[in-house]
Order: sequence, then structure tokens, then C-alpha cells
Amino acid sequence: MIRALLLLAWLGLGPSLAQAAATCPRNGDGWTAACFTGTGSERRVKPRYLARLDWNRYGMATIIVDQPRELLAVDRRGKVAVPDIRHTGDFDYPDAEHGIGRFTARSATGRRQCGYFAAERFTVVVAPVYDQCEAFHDGEAAACQDCVRYCRDEDCHDSVLVGGRGVVLAPDGKVLRSFTPATMDNVCGRDQASVRRPGATAVLTCPPAADSPFALPPADPAADS
Repeated sequence: MIRALLLLAWLGLGPSLAQAAATCPRNGDGWTAACFTGTGSERRVKPRYLARLDWNRYGMATIIVDQPRELLAVDRRGKVAVPDIRHTGDFDYPDAEHGIGRFTARSATGRRQCGYFAAERFTVVVAPVYDQCEAFHDGEAAACQDCVRYCRDEDCHDSVLVGGRGVVLAPDGKVLRSFTPATMDNVCGRDQASVRRPGATAVLTCPPAADSPFALPPADPAADS
């Protein structure tokens, strides 16, 4: 009788266990919101799923969440240490210079802002107080507040910060110097900048210089006579 009851209980749990395995699979890839409790800074992995993660030598693990797609890092208690880690760019985690990557978090007012973190230990180096954060190059990274980042081409191989107030940061998070980003009135010098949006990318274009082989020849007045 007892064995029969245990069998029935196991059969009843079977679908839920299978669903949990599909929802929060091992190795932390393809998880859903159902694997967590809380929101924002209080978001945590549910205790029963912690054993499914691969922990590094510092007791941290990364998880890829689906819908919306997000890479995040958690500590041994399951607390989210670094949310929304940028990892698609050539100079982002895990290949970021000096191991200093970028992340995005939502502020108390709902505004999405960016900061920097140290990989492996996943400690925040620069709090998410900036509106735009560039990746580190040659030991420096530019960030700004009340500004906009425009790509120079559709693949965003190069970009420019426009408006607001800017700073140049060191890998340890110290501000090396402040600067004033260009404005839409002067980002192209004396020429007028144009912005187009092929999809989600905002591309800023400046007219070619007068001596550029791509510049249009001046109009011929005789052609109108």
C-alpha cells in the first residue's frame, strides 16, 4: 500500500520535475523568469535550482535568461550580482580589456543606465549611473550622462557620443578627466549631421569633406542657362 502511494506521488511529481528541468536547465543556459524570485536588485535564483549552476573559483555563476534575452551573474546565495551583461560586442565580456565589462541596470525611476564590472569576481567597479558607456580601449573608457550614442555605420564598428556631460574612466573606476561631448550642431564641424535608423541602430552621417573623392562636384551655373 505504501509503495503504491509513493509510486502515485512520484508519478504526480514527474511532469513538474520535467517542466522545471526544461525551464531552468543545467549549466544556466535558457532559463526563464520562473527560475527566480523578486525583481530588480532583489532578484534571486530559487534555492532548489542553485545546484544546476556551474560555479567558478570565486563562487560566481552566469545564467542566460530567455525572453527577454539577458546574461547575468549570481553569487552562491543566488543573488543577482551583475544584471544584463553586455556580451555581443568584440570588446565586451568575456573578451573585455582588463576584464572590465559593461552592464545595464534599471534605476529606481525606471531609467536604464550602464556601469562597469570586473569579470570572474563579478564585482561592480562603476555603478550604473551613466546613460552611455563605451568599452575600454588602451586603458580608458568614455561614459556620459544625458547623452546619446550614435553609430558611424550600420554595423556600429565606430560610434560617437553626443550631448550631455562625459567622463573618461580608468579600469579601477576612477575618473581620469571630464569632457563635453559634441552636440548635433558641431559633431560634423560646420556641416549638418544627419541621422538614419536602419532598424534599431541610429547611424549618424556627416557630409564628406570638400576634398573627399565621395563629395559631389559643385553645381555648374552654366547648366541652368
